[in-house]
Amino acid sequence: MSVRSAPGATAAPGAVNEFVGRTDEMRRIASLLADSVRLLTVIGPGGIGKTRLVAEALSRLEGQPRQVYWVRLDRLARDADAAAIEDELARAVIGADFSGRSAREAMVDTLRAMAGPGRALPVVLVLDSCEHVLDSAAAVTAELLEAFGELTVVVTSRTQLGWVDEYLVPVPPLSRQQAVTLFRGRAAVAGHPADDPAQLPIVEEICRHLHDHPLCIRLAAARLSRRTLPMILDELSGGPGDSRLDWTSATGPAADPRHSGIGAVIAWSVDLCEARERLLFERMSVFAAGHEQTRSNDDEAPGGGAGAELAAIVAVCADDTNAGLAPGDIEELLERLVDRSLVTLHLGAESARYSLPESFRLFGARRLRARADERISLIARHRRYYRDRVLRAGSQWFGAGEPEILEWARISWDNLELAVHGALEDDDAATAGLEIAVGLIAVRVPFFRGSLRESRRWTEHALAADRAPASLRVTALAMLAWICLCQGDHDEAGNLLDRCVALCGADPEERAERSGDRELPAPVDFARGCELMLVHRDPRAVAVFARARARATAAGDLCGAAQCELFEALAAAFLAEPEPALRITGRHLENAVAANARWARSWAELARAIALIRCGDPERALPLGRNALAAQLAMRDAWGTVWAVHIRAWALGATLSTIDGSARGADELRVERATEIARLIGGAATLRARLGVRLDSLGPFAAETETAAETARAVLRPAAFATAEREGAALRPEFREVERMALGILSMTRLPAGHPVWRQRPSRWHELSAAEQDVAVLAAAGWTNTAIATRRGSSIRTVDVQMAAVLHKLMIGTRADIAALVPAGYRDAVAAAAARRPRRSRRRAPRPGA
Repeated sequence: MSVRSAPGATAAPGAVNEFVGRTDEMRRIASLLADSVRLLTVIGPGGIGKTRLVAEALSRLEGQPRQVYWVRLDRLARDADAAAIEDELARAVIGADFSGRSAREAMVDTLRAMAGPGRALPVVLVLDSCEHVLDSAAAVTAELLEAFGELTVVVTSRTQLGWVDEYLVPVPPLSRQQAVTLFRGRAAVAGHPADDPAQLPIVEEICRHLHDHPLCIRLAAARLSRRTLPMILDELSGGPGDSRLDWTSATGPAADPRHSGIGAVIAWSVDLCEARERLLFERMSVFAAGHEQTRSNDDEAPGGGAGAELAAIVAVCADDTNAGLAPGDIEELLERLVDRSLVTLHLGAESARYSLPESFRLFGARRLRARADERISLIARHRRYYRDRVLRAGSQWFGAGEPEILEWARISWDNLELAVHGALEDDDAATAGLEIAVGLIAVRVPFFRGSLRESRRWTEHALAADRAPASLRVTALAMLAWICLCQGDHDEAGNLLDRCVALCGADPEERAERSGDRELPAPVDFARGCELMLVHRDPRAVAVFARARARATAAGDLCGAAQCELFEALAAAFLAEPEPALRITGRHLENAVAANARWARSWAELARAIALIRCGDPERALPLGRNALAAQLAMRDAWGTVWAVHIRAWALGATLSTIDGSARGADELRVERATEIARLIGGAATLRARLGVRLDSLGPFAAETETAAETARAVLRPAAFATAEREGAALRPEFREVERMALGILSMTRLPAGHPVWRQRPSRWHELSAAEQDVAVLAAAGWTNTAIATRRGSSIRTVDVQMAAVLHKLMIGTRADIAALVPAGYRDAVAAAAARRPRRSRRRAPRPGA
């Protein structure tokens, strides 16, 4: 392949020795060029690496010779006409020319000679940086493609050309790992390597703030010549003091002014927009910054940065009249900004959301600050929109729309946080901030999202402002007390409840009676019931929750009543006598099923399972718990899945006493179930540690877990129980292995070689006979059963039987897992056997006539 440039033309970028990632994109480009597509456009925001990607992809097209011409259009003025583009094409395509032809005629004649039918080398024309001359470039490209049937045009642009057969290759941000690799490479170039493992969290955080954007990362790494890593991170606050837009790179004769700094990159694209597009871009800066969740582990990501829905953007950014931005125009303008790579589109299964990356948001906010009154109005609209959505969710979640409400709140977390913090900075808006914080707790979003810390902090800060009405303050204090109880902070929960009671005009000493009948708001009785259940394990909690449910119903708060009924069911399951426990949990499950609320139903099933366990019917509890766990995993309920795993262990523990000891296989079944209990308890401890859950502070939950552990320990004996518990603790939370084991879809015997579980398990190698050890050594060295039989002078059938015995005794699923379990004293034998492993011979086809 060759690349041509005429004298004075900008040459194609050479292969870059720091090129990182982009494997999928390069494979896509290679595949399309191999199929001889006519027009291929590589699109993405400025500085993302489009030009480098195309240059690298073309340089790697081994075995596919092409004549490549590289045309740099970045030096043309904005909206240059077709003639100017043709001049650039001629400069790149034509070598020496002494004729009297025009530049256009010479270019056409040259392409006709090279790109005509039957020519030996396909011709590729690269039009680099087209976004500022898009209309003219599109017209010239269409004319060339129609004139030359063998020509392929590759375009790099921040916006597609719009040709009917245009193939698009979007260039996303790097993955986080690739971004870190690039940063470290550029840091080494700057003479300040960042390869200390202790620096990795700071490097990752820098890359996150820079949305894994290659140019931004190179600029940040270059600053290491005069800044430390922590100082660079401090410059990326995301707030008004963020200085990234002022970063600049070293300039020189060959420097691209569009890439001289982050601000310059963004300004180049924004200034190409028409006035209404720029206005919407700037107004969208009042929303929280977005990030690319597709580049991380979605199951583990906490959410919150996946943009805002169209309705939110219309409500906040549209003008009340048709002057400016009409509501009906917002969607089309958003699509144009997406096409220009200025707005990120997050496509879900049934929804589309939009966001500005953090650097783009800062740029828009800087421009918007020049219009102070407009900015204040937009911030107020943003706050009102999210306050109203949260309040509406609080009155609607107990129903079929519950999953959508919870998912909306999870994805909108960053915008909700922005609304709360903005409210706390505005004396006139403090009440709205408290309403949002309390509303999120009432809808259980902090539990669903997997973190209680932020909601507690937001509510405490909003309460400190001391401007909200007394009724809202009482509710906020009660919700805070509930959060504190779940976190194990019993003393603070008690103080908050005393403040609640005092604000209601009662003597806080009455709380010590625990079940006083004074008329208190439903949220206060709800929190009091939680204290009775979790701290004191007091059966009177059932009556307190029932009273809270009745008061919430009378006040028209049906969702609040459903929440009180759930905790009434949990308290009854843990603390009541069998008849009321089964009656109350059964009623709540019926109500949750009738409401078609999936999350509420899963918890109702757990409450019912607990009641069945304590009432002597654990076999019926097992499928209920499994159904609940499956539903909570599907909804990514981190809090619920932890307790569903515990409850399965409790149910299995209760079944140990119901197994008929005289039945065949009874002992094996008891050992099997006791082993699963130990593993579940070990795995659950890992999950709790990851979420910061203190089991010892949750009275009945801790008591039931200890009962199950003691029951299993009596069956297995302490040493075997401890081994199984360590195995469960070694299961990997990031792959949901504990939960999958609880669902029965993960077998411990099928874990791959090298899994952490194997390191927790004592070697059973000594249980193998001498012949089985010999077979295991050869298998670990890669010998086939046939080769082993020949080596040992045995029959294939004998080796098959011995191999089955090895797998059974070592408790593994495949011969590939043997290597990880070979004791240190046998590893030399494995290495020697591998060195003399027979090589499989290849049969040669008989020669003709042989």
